[in-house]
Amino acid sequence: MANEEVLRIRKEFGAYLKKHREEILKEKNLLAFSYSSELDNSKLGKIEKGEIDIQFSTLIEIARTYRIPSKTILGFKIIITE
Repeated sequence: MANEEVLRIRKEFGAYLKKHREEILKEKNLLAFSYSSELDNSKLGKIEKGEIDIQFSTLIEIARTYRIPSKTILGFKIIITE
């Protein structure tokens, strides 16, 4: 996959997360939102802007933080036993 396409997809995914946070979760403040996450507000902001490439474990934390079912974000359900 070309770098431009990867960047475009990351930006689209980030925009999707930001819209979900603001419109579905009704959380406009990223700093306050980050308190419910294991990810700091700086990293969440970079993810929402599509600026960083994330690891799989971060994707799972994003699903938890943004309250997006793992089946929706990954295509299959993950059962977390913690």
